[in-house]
Amino acid sequence: MVKLIASLLLLAVVAQAYGDFKCALSKQESKSFVRELQREREEHQLKEKQNLSHEGQDQECKGSLAVPEITKDWVDMKDACIKGMRNQIQEEINASYQYLAMGAYFSRDTVNRPGFAEHFFKAAKEEREHGSKLVEYLSMRGQLTEGVSDLINVPTVAKQEWTDGAAALSDALDLEIKVTKSIRKLIQTCENKPYNHYHLVDYLTGVYLEEQLHGQRELAGKLTTLKKMMDTNGELGEFLFDKTL
Repeated sequence: MVKLIASLLLLAVVAQAYGDFKCALSKQESKSFVRELQREREEHQLKEKQNLSHEGQDQECKGSLAVPEITKDWVDMKDACIKGMRNQIQEEINASYQYLAMGAYFSRDTVNRPGFAEHFFKAAKEEREHGSKLVEYLSMRGQLTEGVSDLINVPTVAKQEWTDGAAALSDALDLEIKVTKSIRKLIQTCENKPYNHYHLVDYLTGVYLEEQLHGQRELAGKLTTLKKMMDTNGELGEFLFDKTL
């Protein structure tokens, strides 16, 4: 009996000690939780202060990047010449899209003229590069600081199918003649008084016009050869000519 009572007393003491331990542990966890909340709040406040500081620095930087006032005497292209340049850029882009349509047509599986397709895709790339160079020239002369949204309009392709390769080469020659006339008109506009843009005229004459004239001669020669081959051999002549492109 005495042993039983002693055992019960021992269990009571252990239970009391365990309860005190859990209570102390709970209090400790509560304190840790409170400290964690305080730490997170302090970190959040610190980040907000840092963000405000960065915003202030950004405002200072923006204010220091204002466009300085410098003389505009070097920007001396006249309106008529600028308009002509913009028109020429559009002409080059129009030609590029038309050549792209030609290349796409001859690359069809139902047409399958890889030589013609490659030739016209290459021509499309060249015309696009011509337009890009003219844009770069306007930038060099200080003419692209504003009003560039209407610099290039996406053209509508006038023609998408051709009866044969000769018809396509004939259209390509007409297209090159049109572009050449446009360049000559631009040269006449910019070289006459009161404009006298000698540098631009020299650039257009020595680079663009030179390439246009050689391109026209090359197309005329290819068209002549193709027509002779087709007159003699029909579609077989076109097939063989395609292999030479």
